[in-house]
Order: sequence, then C-alpha cells, then structure tokens
Amino acid sequence: MKYDLDRIVDRKSTNSAKWEFGTIINPKVDADTLPLWVADMDFACAKPIQDAIKKRVDREIFGYSVHATGEYFRAACSWMQRRFNWYVKSGDIFISPGVVPAISNLIKCFSEEGDGIIIQRPVYYPFTTSIENNKRVVVNNALINNDGYYTMDFDDLEKKAKDPNNKMMVLCSPHNPVGRVWKEEELKKVGEICLENDVVLVSDEIHYDIVRKNVKHTILASLFPEEDRIITCTAPSKSFNLAGMHTSHIIIKNKKYKEKWNEVVGMGMLSPLSICAVQAAFDESEDWLDQVNDYIDGNMQYIKEFLDKYLPKAKYVPAEGTYLAWIDLEAYGVGGEELDKLMIEDAKVLLDGGSMFGPEGKYFQRINTACPRSILHECLVRMANTMNKIHVGDEVRNFTYDTPWEKGIDFKSKLDKKTYLVFLRYYGCTLCQVDITEFIQRYKEFTGKNCQLFVVLQSAAETINKQVKKEDIPYDIICDPSQELYKLYNLNTAYSQMGMASEKVLEKGIKAMKLGIQHGEYEGNELQLPAVFLFNKKGQAEFVHYGTDAGDIPSVDTMLEKL
Repeated sequence: MKYDLDRIVDRKSTNSAKWEFGTIINPKVDADTLPLWVADMDFACAKPIQDAIKKRVDREIFGYSVHATGEYFRAACSWMQRRFNWYVKSGDIFISPGVVPAISNLIKCFSEEGDGIIIQRPVYYPFTTSIENNKRVVVNNALINNDGYYTMDFDDLEKKAKDPNNKMMVLCSPHNPVGRVWKEEELKKVGEICLENDVVLVSDEIHYDIVRKNVKHTILASLFPEEDRIITCTAPSKSFNLAGMHTSHIIIKNKKYKEKWNEVVGMGMLSPLSICAVQAAFDESEDWLDQVNDYIDGNMQYIKEFLDKYLPKAKYVPAEGTYLAWIDLEAYGVGGEELDKLMIEDAKVLLDGGSMFGPEGKYFQRINTACPRSILHECLVRMANTMNKIHVGDEVRNFTYDTPWEKGIDFKSKLDKKTYLVFLRYYGCTLCQVDITEFIQRYKEFTGKNCQLFVVLQSAAETINKQVKKEDIPYDIICDPSQELYKLYNLNTAYSQMGMASEKVLEKGIKAMKLGIQHGEYEGNELQLPAVFLFNKKGQAEFVHYGTDAGDIPSVDTMLEKL
C-alpha cells in the first residue's frame, strides 16, 4: 500500500499533547504557534492498524484485557527476530505503559537512594528527571561533540563505572537527541565496561526502527548472547505512531532481575485497543514503516539543504537514527532560555530547547521531523526569519527605494546623521495613520536631535499620491508594495487576526476614532507587523524593535530618548 505522507491530518480537538497542550512547556504558546516538539508523528497510522482498532471497537465492550496470547507474543518476537536477528522469548517480555516509567521503575529495582546512575548528556531529559525524582544522583558521562559527530568518552565511562557508588547506566540507542546509531564496537565497549564492573545496564532502544538508509541498528543485548544482565527497553510507539496506546516491551532475561521487577512493578496489562493495534503494526504495517523511514530521510536532507541556503551559520548534526534533528545555532550568538524565547515568541515555533537535554545542549534546538514536509518547511522559514533579523551592532542592509514622488534613491547615501527606519503597514491603515500623524507633528523634535526619519509602507506610490501631497510630510515615505524590504529586514507577520490584537491596538484604534481618521484603501499584507530601527552615521544599528502585534512600536518619547 502506498501512503500519502504529505497529507496534513488535523490533530486539533483530539487531545493532542503536541498540538493542543504546548502551554505545558511554555505559557507563551498560542494558537499561531507551530509545534514540532514532543516525539510523536503527524502521519496517519497505517491502515491495518486503523482497521484492527475499528474491528475491535465493533465488539462493544472494553473490559480488562490480557495480552498473554500466542498471537501477541508471536507478533512481537517475530518483529525483533526478522528486523534485528534477535531472538526473544515471550517469557522475557514485560509490559510497561511507557519506556520512561519503565526506566523509573528499573532505577527503583536496582539502586538505592543516593546511588549514582550514569547517563550520557546531552540526552533525553526524562532520564535526568527519573533519576532525580527517585532521589538518585545523575552521573554524567558526557558525549564528545566532534564538530557535530558525537562519540563516547570511554575512559571517563570506565572511571565512573568503577566507582562502587554508581549502580546503573541508562544508554540511549539510537541516541536522542544527537541521532547517533552506535556502531557494534561502541556498543560492545559499553557492555564490557558495565558488565565487568557489575553496573546494571539498561538500554533504551525505543527509536530502533527509525534509521537512515544504509544505517543498521544493533540491539546491544544481541552482542552478548550468553549474558543475561542487560535490560532492553523497546516499544512500537515511535515506530508506528502509537505513543498514545501506552505500550512498551521491557526485555528482561535474568531470573533475579525478573523477580525484582515483579516485586516492584507487578503485573502489566494492556488496553484492548493497544493489543490489536500492536499486533496489526508488527504483522501488517511494515510497508508503512519503510515508507515513513524513506520520507524522514527526505525531510532530514531537506533540513540540510534549507539551512545551507538560509541559515548558513547553523550546524546540522546528521541524524543516523530517530526522526529528531539536532540543530546547533551557537554561531548566531544566542542560547539557553533566550534562544527558546526567540523560537516561541518571535518565530512562533515550539521546539525542544537544547538546554533541556543538559548544559551541553545550550545552543541547540531539537526539531521533530516526523511531519509532512510543508509543515517542516514552514517551521524552518519561521526559524530562519527570526535568526536572520537585524541586531544591535549589525550593519544596515542597504537598498534602493522609491517615494511617491522620487525614484531610485540609495538609502545608505542618506545616512549622514542618525536615522530611524520605521516599518508600518500601508497608508490607508487607521493604526498607521495615528503613527504617521504623530511623526509629522513631532518631527522637529527628531531634527532637533540631528536625526531623520524614514517610514516604509506596503503602499504603491500612486495610491499615496491620491491621498497626500509631498509638502505635507516632512520625511521620506518609502513605497514597498512587493514587500521586498520587509523580507530584507526579516519582519514578522502574524499568522491570524488573533495574532494582530493587543491592548495597544485597541488604544490606538480608539485614538484614531477620536482624531476622525477613517480607513483608506487596503494594500499589501493585512497581517504585517511593524518594526523600528535606529542607525548611526556609520550605518550600524543602535536600537532594534520588532513588533509582536499590529500596534507594537515604541512611542515617540521612547524613540527620542534613544537619541
């Protein structure tokens, strides 16, 4: 079956964590924010899975259900054997509602409060919270970033494994967020170090099915066929977009380990819908997964090409596995909370900020690429627009402009004094008329401080010519009906009328009514947002303000104070 992975499936009003509950991560998230954070897919599930669930729903009753049937274990065990050449007995599979709760329970099983648990940051942040919430100690065997290619520090790992206070290691394989699919020799070294030092090794392999073309994932435990002290965490959730089914398979071979799991965790039961969904996934949906892997390969390549062209200072860390892209933005000089704020409040994209994965991720953003390419493209465009903005200290971006009365003027040639460049919407806009009128009335205060003013509008010259005479405006009106200058200076646009609104807009609208200003001809993009730049005589930016709503520009008093 051929699946249309370009199709956008509306996930709103489905209780989607990704699309409807982003405020959990940040209260600034709103209806215009594009979410590419939490690791589930925006692709419709494979049709056999949908059909199996529908068929089970038709049976009408959803009572307590037990997965312990030959059909279920045959499907799960067969999958691991044919995909990874790994033979697993049904009696070694334990059920958990997720890998994260499983890791938390394993920490309880095999360590005591105060014990050290080894992880490799930057790493999936619930590793840290699972350790800390159980009152254990995070022991960081930090990965080595070799200009975007991450490797393990085995000398440091061996040193930490030899410490008798460190009882467990949680490995991420494939690694989230850096995307490494560990080589056999790397996995063997990890296994040998932990086993030799009696460190319980838990390998989180939830992303094991999502790898790039010609990349092979190896189950760590399969490299030690005679050893039963390695615990493997797997799930169909990432592979088949079934995270909401809360089904994970924890592979435990050691008899004493099994007894400890049963003592701490007890019996695991699945929902009736998850049982049939998992069986249909493993038995009938392999073609869907193969297509998804190909599509994600294309998305990863698309990211690289886009960044090379539009965000050339960004470093794309090639992901060998997972559908998560790890983007290094350090060259843009912003990181941590400030970078996260820019993404949410300016770019209007909700990603996973790199600091969540440890201090090593301060300058990174993690992008979930398991979505139609049109959504990924929009995310990247928003990011590029934000990161390419003018900042204080930047050089003016020169251009040739037309006024309603003159053509072909070089802007930089006009910078013989301090200069304000103000972007509004269009001449007929009532809000813009309030600002234009105030600039006219107080323009002598600008010239008194040896400053000049230019106002950019999306209006055509002939439209303004019909409404105003040259001698009525003491400063240049720059006509940009094709919005080329708005793009050159990377101005924001709102993504809905709701994004245009604010108290400032209301106040300015009331002021326009009191002044008797009526709306004129509509021009350009109605959702365009304003911006204000102050350049010195050398053409360097001394003040920058990008508006976040239609009325968001500094007051004239503020602009004068900046002089």
